[in-house]
Order: sequence, then structure tokens, then C-alpha cells
Amino acid sequence: MQENATGWAIKDLTTIYELREEGKSWAEIAAVIKNKSWKAIERKYGRINWPQFLKDPKNYSLNAASRRWTNEEMIQLDAYLQAGQSYDFIAEKLGRSFTSVESQAQHTDWKAWREIQKAEPETSLNKNDEEKYKLKLDQYTNALLQVCRFDFERIELIKEKAFLEKVNLDKSQLLISFLELKERAKKELIILGYGNPESIKLSSGTYVIVGDSHGKHTGRKMFDLLKQVNSFLKPKNIIHIGHILDDEMDISYDWGNFDNLIILAKMEELKTIQEQRSSYKFHYEVVREAISINEELYIMNQDIISDYVKTPISSLDTQIFGEKAIVNCHRIEFTSRCCSEGASFFASPGCICENHIPRTIKQIDFQDGKIIKQANHEGFSKYRRMRHTNKYWEKGMLILQVNKDGIPTVIPCPIKETSKGLTTSIFDKMVTSTGVFKPDKKIFVNGDLHCDKHDINILDIQEQVCNDYKPDIQVNVGDTFNYSSLNHHVMDRGGVIMDKKLLDEAAQTHYILKRTATWAKESYLIYGNHERFATDFVEKFPQFGKYLDFKFICNLEGLGYKLIPLKSVLRIGATKFIHGEMKMFGQIGGSRMEKAARTFGRDVFIGHIHRPEIRLGCYSIGLTGCLDQDYNEPDASNWIHGFGLCNHFLGDSWPTTIAIIDNTCVINGKTYKPHKPESWKTPSYKAEINYSF
Repeated sequence: MQENATGWAIKDLTTIYELREEGKSWAEIAAVIKNKSWKAIERKYGRINWPQFLKDPKNYSLNAASRRWTNEEMIQLDAYLQAGQSYDFIAEKLGRSFTSVESQAQHTDWKAWREIQKAEPETSLNKNDEEKYKLKLDQYTNALLQVCRFDFERIELIKEKAFLEKVNLDKSQLLISFLELKERAKKELIILGYGNPESIKLSSGTYVIVGDSHGKHTGRKMFDLLKQVNSFLKPKNIIHIGHILDDEMDISYDWGNFDNLIILAKMEELKTIQEQRSSYKFHYEVVREAISINEELYIMNQDIISDYVKTPISSLDTQIFGEKAIVNCHRIEFTSRCCSEGASFFASPGCICENHIPRTIKQIDFQDGKIIKQANHEGFSKYRRMRHTNKYWEKGMLILQVNKDGIPTVIPCPIKETSKGLTTSIFDKMVTSTGVFKPDKKIFVNGDLHCDKHDINILDIQEQVCNDYKPDIQVNVGDTFNYSSLNHHVMDRGGVIMDKKLLDEAAQTHYILKRTATWAKESYLIYGNHERFATDFVEKFPQFGKYLDFKFICNLEGLGYKLIPLKSVLRIGATKFIHGEMKMFGQIGGSRMEKAARTFGRDVFIGHIHRPEIRLGCYSIGLTGCLDQDYNEPDASNWIHGFGLCNHFLGDSWPTTIAIIDNTCVINGKTYKPHKPESWKTPSYKAEINYSF
């Protein structure tokens, strides 16, 4: 059976036309054309230009039948589409076939077409009409950018015919060659900042991540500190995330002093950053979207949490940012997320600017005649609220260490004012605006060993870190002795604990604490809620009193630990240490971290929650015990191993928390992995009781 370019038999199409002319319904026609449904027949009928078909059925083609759309028709089509009219309605109004309307509507790039419509096309325009000529070229250039979605690669690949069809132009209207138009578009992309890479990948090395400098709101002392950090660490790059411009769209000229700077630009700042880099002849690199490490950790800007709120970064969605991300947030924050494999966390470096609110004068037209009234920012409640909420901003930076295997470690570093200038802490050194100094005191913090469910790999890593850090003090924030054999949660349910022997657990705890006591000259140990298991048991069976006491059964007397009672606060200088089981009754709502920060102030170390976290100046540390404690859900957990460091300097303290992920962390370019974990296994022992009179 003979067909034409429509893909249908000529005889069938002719029959459809004739039956429809007779007034037959689609169902009646389908009964005659047996191999097609009535819906397909109806659709095909609406797409045929019947006058063209009847002239030459054999050579009829849907594409050949279409005639060029005039500019007037395009304007009408655009208006009908924006009004939500159907293709059938438009086809009837414009005297076009359904197919022609459908094709033109779907294949036109309307944003690009409207860009050209800003002025009437003039084919006679020439270079003597300089102003109009340039305006028209700019419109064509912007239209090409729209069609190519501001993408260099698409501009390279697009063909002239495809562009002309997208914007319904004739080749004679271009004024210049399509190749020249492409070059204009590329230059415009460079001006807009799109010549910079969308993303880059980091290799091994040290990186310093700072955020939200806000132009003039970052002072000279902060830049002096960054110079000292740059000189001391010698990082591959300083990476800036968040706002680098102030509300007057200026970038600080001091960034020109850093040749290793990468700006991860916020989209609304991209063009200005590009312009000022060119005008100031800065050498920084610009990235438009994200920086990644092994497709695992991403550094990017976020716009979900605005500048003047206290919303925690834990509210961000892993579906958007991935399982591990460093984002801008004006506060030093670290949080872990529940996941089924590996570890998931978000981190924020804080800001390096001074607390401020926008100072731009607002003009408001109150429609009071022709009077324009000026208003200062103090006249708006929005800006007055900002003056309160920016109190939550925190100065800080992140040090990102990536080893040769591409494994990253994030080290939060708060920044504080001292008599030496702005000061931060980097491992065992204090880096200030004026130089590098030794801390007055160094404190190593760990906790949640949960012996005999401790992790010998993590203990081995912590000991290696202490050998290099050489702390003056070590603090264990509790839950050292698991007391699994006295677990009242099991007993209260009527369970019988068969596989745990109290003396074996105690021997292992003593063995580990004896060794960790050598990590520093001075050692503290806080009682946790697991040490309370013995107290709860003795309340029911007082005859076991001192025999079950933590200090007695683990023989802590000669180990040199200063013991801190459960729910008590250990204060060392400006730093506070708590186990974290405290209820803090009467404190306003929020997470345990937020309650601790509001109760005890800043620079608080907390255990109990088994993960590194930073919120409002409160620092939790990861656990030293196994990630599987029998009672938890190891395949759906936000627990992470880790430890804390805290340097004291000139009467203040600089806490940080460091995660150990997959038995690895990287500090000062050194990768810490288990070296001799088997040495932490408890040897055979013999228990004795000695009575002194």
C-alpha cells in the first residue's frame, strides 16, 4: 500500500478526509480504518494541512507543508500560549495546522525569542546606525546565550540552522556571520564569569577554608591572620565560600595578596567578582558551583539557611548536598547525619567578617504625590532583628587535610581576639595576626570508651596523636567502664546477662586507663551514666556497696586520675567538660548541644552523644568505643569515632573536635591509622584484694 512522508497510507488519509467531510464521528471512521484507533485518527487529522495534501498526496510531507512563521504570527502565538490557549484554538485563530502550531510552540526558545523582540528586527540595519546596530547585536548575542544556557560547550556545538530555528530568524537578519556571533557570545560569557570552571576536584594536600568575608566588613587584622596561616601551613589553596562582596558590591582589595586563593562564587556575585578580578588584576581562581574530593566530600555554597538566622546546618538535606559537605553558614558548625554506610557529616567554617547588618539606604515610594521618602535601615524591624541574630555569627576557619589516598579530614579552628591580635589554634601552635606561638596549655579529650566494647584501633590512633601533640592534660569525658554485666536496662526487662563477667570488664578498663594515663602529666576522668549502673545496682543490693564501686573495682587509686562525679562540671581555665547525660531541667528547648551551650556558655566539651558535633560553642567528641555497642543500630547510625583538642593561650581556650572515619584521620599532612592495635588487647590477669589497716 502506497505511503507518503507522513507514515500513513495515502488511501487511508484520503478516506479519513472524505468521511470527516461527510460528518462521520471518529469512532465511525475507525471502524472503516481498522488498523488505527479513533484517537490516533483524530490526532493525525488535526496535524494534516489538507489543502496541501489534496494538491499532491504522494509528495506531501509534514515538514515540507509548513510555511515560515512571520514575526506578527509569532507575537500572536506567544500571547495565546501565555494565556494558556490550546493548540487547536491557536491553529484555528492563526489559520495554521495543529502540527505547525505544536511544532513552533515546542521548538522555539521563547526566552531567547523575547530577547530579540525588545526591538523590531531591521534587516536594513548597517554599521552606520552605530547605536541601533550595537543594540541589535547585543540582542542576538543574548539570545544565543539563552539558547545555549550560558554554556561554553553548547556554544561550540550549536549550528547556525538550529539557532535560527529556535528564535525564528532568517539568516539575512543576523547582521554578522554566525561564527562572529559565537565569538561575541563567548566574550560575554567571560565577562559574566561563566568562563570559570563549574567545578574542580582537589588532590592531596592542605587547604584552608574560610567563609563570608563581606567586602569591607573584614578588617586588616583578619587578613594579617590569614597571611600568618598561609605562611605557617603553606596550604595549596585558601578557599572562600559564602559572600565575598559587601552590600555595595565591593570586594576587599586585600584578597589580591593571596595568589593561592580560590573563590567559590555565589551566583549573584559572579559577574562582579569577575569584573573586579580584571580591574584589580587579582590572580585568584573562581569556581562557579562546587569543589569535590573523590566524588565524596563537596565544598559548595548553600542558600537554604540565610545569614541572619540561627538555624543549624543539621537542617540541610543530604539529597541536595550529598552525604559529606562543607557549606557557608556564618557559624562554626559540625554535625553528623544518620546513614547506612560510612559516615555522613556537614561542616561550616564560620565567617571572617565583623558582625554587621546591611547599610544600604532604602527608598520607598509612599505614593504621596511625587514625594520620595528616604528611610534608614534602623527604621525597619527586619534590620533591627538582624542586629540581634548576627550575635550568633562566629569567626573561624576549617583546615581540610587530604592524604595521598584522597581521604579528607576536617579540622575546625575558631578565631578569637587576644592581645596578640586575632588568634586561632592549629594543632600544637597558636597562630595570630602578629606571629606563631606555643600554647600555654594543651588538652587532649576523649571519651565513651565503653570497655569492654572499646575499639583498639581508635585507641591506637589517639595514642599516636598524643605522642605528636604532647598534651599537658588529658580529659576522659565519661562512659569508660561499660558495666555491661550490671546493665539495669536489661535487668529491668527481666533479662539475664550471661556473657559478661564483671571482673573481666574491670581488668580491661584498668589496663586501658593505666596506659592512657601516660599520655599527659595530668589526667581527669568524669563519671558517665554507664558508671552509674553500679550505683543503681547497689541501691537494690547494698551489700555489694564498695565492691562494685568504679574506683575500687578498676583499681584507679594508683593511676593518677582526678575523678569527677556524675553530672558535675570539670572546669579547666576557660574550658568546661561534662559527660552530657545531664537533663538541664528548666533550660529552653533545643538539642542537648544547644542546652549545654546556653547553660554553661561557650567552650564546652561534651561526651555521651557518640559523634563529633559543634553548635553554639559546644563541642562534642566522637566515641572511642566500637560503633556496634549491641544495643544500637550500627547499620543506621550517626555515630562517628573521634577526639578533641583544646589549646589555652592568654587566658582563653580554642577547642576543636576531630573525626576519625574508617580508622583514619589526617593532621598536619600526617595520616594516622592503627599501627599496633593488638597491643591494646588485655593480657591474662590475676586479681587480688589487699586490705590496709
